[in-house]
Amino acid sequence: RLFKRAYKEDESVTEEEVASMTELSLEQLLTVGIGSSALSSGCYNTVISILMNQTQKPFTVVMDEFNCYYDHGHYFHMDYDENVRKGVPLNRITIFKPFLDAMGLYPEAAGTDISGGDVDVTSSKEAMMKWGSMIAGTSESRAVRRSFTQSLTDAASNIQSENDRKQNPLHVVEIRRFNNVEVQHTLYNFEITGVGRLRFDKGDTALNPEEVEYLRLVSGGSGQQLLDACMIRL
Repeated sequence: RLFKRAYKEDESVTEEEVASMTELSLEQLLTVGIGSSALSSGCYNTVISILMNQTQKPFTVVMDEFNCYYDHGHYFHMDYDENVRKGVPLNRITIFKPFLDAMGLYPEAAGTDISGGDVDVTSSKEAMMKWGSMIAGTSESRAVRRSFTQSLTDAASNIQSENDRKQNPLHVVEIRRFNNVEVQHTLYNFEITGVGRLRFDKGDTALNPEEVEYLRLVSGGSGQQLLDACMIRL
């Protein structure tokens, strides 16, 4: 604004030229935030707000291990709890707030006092991006209480059929663990495509029932963990 006022005193400079000389790209704004701890929160919030409200390009957010956001809090501050005993809910922290508000999931059981009834919580309909989508995945590979994960899943399932979410529908998809046959076929595929330590073992792993059962147990039937187990010797 200071720059614009300075340029406006020069009548030879047009509005388009003022804009080109004073406007910052999102990348430049993030660079400013990286270089200043005092401005980082505001710069990040501005960039996310622009991306969530623009309609030129689809904006997709992917959040893994989403149930960890509803675990016991790891951030404490006297401004939230005078005795500093309660963890700050992540929907009150700048980096998480836009996405948690957009998802609009407030389970009955959670590790913090996260609630959709708070004054500073934006409704999901208003917080959701104008053009794009959000993908959130839960995982049992982290030390999150099972009741928290189940309560979050129940909250998502209940919202799935609500009328007020027709404009921004929420879909719940259950991805089951690999069974014994699927683990075996996946290992065959890893060997054929040359993944990790299976590349040069000439079938010693995939054709060994004990080795296959061992990999199934250490991976828990999870595709990503099975891939990780094949990359290194456990």
